[in-house]
Amino acid sequence: MDFTADINSFEDFRAIVEGITPDERYFFRGESKDYYELIPKIGRCKLSTIELPTKNITLGYYSERTVFERFKNQALSRINSIPRNDWEWLALAQHHGLPTRLLDWSVNPLVALFFAVGDPFSEKDLEKTRIDKENYEGSAAFYFLTIKSNFIDSTQVGDPLEYSKIGIYSPPHVSQRISSQSGVFTIQPDPKTPLNELLRKNRVRKYRIPFSSRENLRRELRLFGIHHSTIFPDLEGLSKYLHLLLDHK
Repeated sequence: MDFTADINSFEDFRAIVEGITPDERYFFRGESKDYYELIPKIGRCKLSTIELPTKNITLGYYSERTVFERFKNQALSRINSIPRNDWEWLALAQHHGLPTRLLDWSVNPLVALFFAVGDPFSEKDLEKTRIDKENYEGSAAFYFLTIKSNFIDSTQVGDPLEYSKIGIYSPPHVSQRISSQSGVFTIQPDPKTPLNELLRKNRVRKYRIPFSSRENLRRELRLFGIHHSTIFPDLEGLSKYLHLLLDHK
């Protein structure tokens, strides 16, 4: 996917989002490496499938559905509030790392920028990444998505794994992280195809954040109170934030 422009400073970032009123049309996503594609995590899993005229069938014991069902069964004793339907379960699973066909977005562009540059990325980190990605220059990416359709009403739509359109799902706050991150999700029927290839041209814009600009943007975000402790409002997020302070990062 081609880049629309570079974000070299906080002023560049503000120029991109300035004048936008947060509503049900504009969504943002950050990636720490600019070569990552807009593919949900389940689409990156190596599942053996067989193609049928109407859909693909997964071969083997473990599949997207069997793993999802196991998550629901075994999570019950570990949560305080039980999701009301499979859409809420899927959102909860996504925010706790289970591979799903949901892709994370935020209605808050600052949150998306954090996910692009929030973790320090040094010259040593760049050298390690180049072992597997030789030509990588150390850039991050900021995505700007425009979708005019209404949010999915999970009370009116059945099985999310059978959902046959591209849509936006805004879950209730089944997780404190979803609330803190102003989180929403896209869902797509073919999770192995990048989202931008399934939408009309210019619905998704991609901006490059050069390696040389990452640290200044990260410090600007911290100045405005956007850091690990606020994005991840739990003990893990607090510890990560304090650890970075100890390391003067």
